[in-house]
Amino acid sequence: MEKQFWFKSWELEGHYTSFHRRDIHPFVMEHLTPEVLTGKSIFVPLCGKAVDMVYFSLYAERVIGVEIVEKAVFQFFDENKLSYERIGNRFVSGNITIFCADMFTLTPEEVGEIDLVYDRASLVALPFSMRMNYLRKLEELTQPGCIYFLNTLEYAPTMDTPPFSIPPAEVERYFSNYAINHVESSLQPNHGMVHKFGLEYLIEHGFMMQKLYGARRSLTTESVINRYSFSYDS
Repeated sequence: MEKQFWFKSWELEGHYTSFHRRDIHPFVMEHLTPEVLTGKSIFVPLCGKAVDMVYFSLYAERVIGVEIVEKAVFQFFDENKLSYERIGNRFVSGNITIFCADMFTLTPEEVGEIDLVYDRASLVALPFSMRMNYLRKLEELTQPGCIYFLNTLEYAPTMDTPPFSIPPAEVERYFSNYAINHVESSLQPNHGMVHKFGLEYLIEHGFMMQKLYGARRSLTTESVINRYSFSYDS
């Protein structure tokens, strides 16, 4: 998925940005409680203008988002009535910092220590090859002990456009160096995608995971394909 795809999506908005939720995700309210968030540094990759970040900021020590489309960053602060200071590619408002940048260029020094990664619509937004780059970048930015809350969709028939279908077995293969707790598996018969694309079913999954150790081998497209047998989108 080229960068221009996301610039175009935010420019056209409407159904092109249907991935944006106007409310805090119910999985967040259930599993990322104030007790879990207090004192943490929360990283939100490909954050868009997710209102979840406002909720996180009430309890976390730091909230760090990254979003390549400047329009989405401006809208986040405007719609949530937050004043901000711009410092280079960083937009700062209280304990919220959003990098307006390509996530793949971020360094651990820029982001700082990460205690929790919140991924609602990032992994599912990327085709397989980009997914590998994304996972490698997160491996670089996080340390053992980091919590990763992941939200994925599983549906049939699968499609070659985002959001991609990523079932639990595939999550286990991507995160073999994590302790994985599959905390949500909710059938969504009224999801907009079911009606729009005539899907047989759609399940929304939630995973609370903790990084146990660094990846023992480099995560490459070839190593994943060779090691595991599963269908994927390219």
